[in-house]
Amino acid sequence: MSQEFYISGVDFDHSISVMDREQIDMLLMIDDGDDDSTSLVRELFELFQRESSEKFKSLDAVCEANDIEALRKIAHFVAGSAGNLGLARLSGFYRGIEQAIDNGTLTDLAQCAAPIQTAFREACEAFAAEFSV
Repeated sequence: MSQEFYISGVDFDHSISVMDREQIDMLLMIDDGDDDSTSLVRELFELFQRESSEKFKSLDAVCEANDIEALRKIAHFVAGSAGNLGLARLSGFYRGIEQAIDNGTLTDLAQCAAPIQTAFREACEAFAAEFSV
């Protein structure tokens, strides 16, 4: 992932792996009975992309309006879903956004939409490349 997803006031560990292989391996084990051992992972990834994209439709307006609670809800949803899917760095970054909002260190959302979308896009590209989605 690039450094383009930096947001002032948001603290998160950039050294976190893009993907949590243990989490992904757990999903692959659940899917073990299928001929294609990655079908569940692919299905979950597609669901994650669709639902997150729905949330992001309002992201520009949320940031322009400086609607901190709405941004926190978006970040919370995507962070949890990303973590469940094994997208560790994306989850960590979005959890950092949540914490910054909770701690009051993120109060100006004007420049937040682009880094949030960049982090999401880069995580999805890495996942798609790994699993040929």
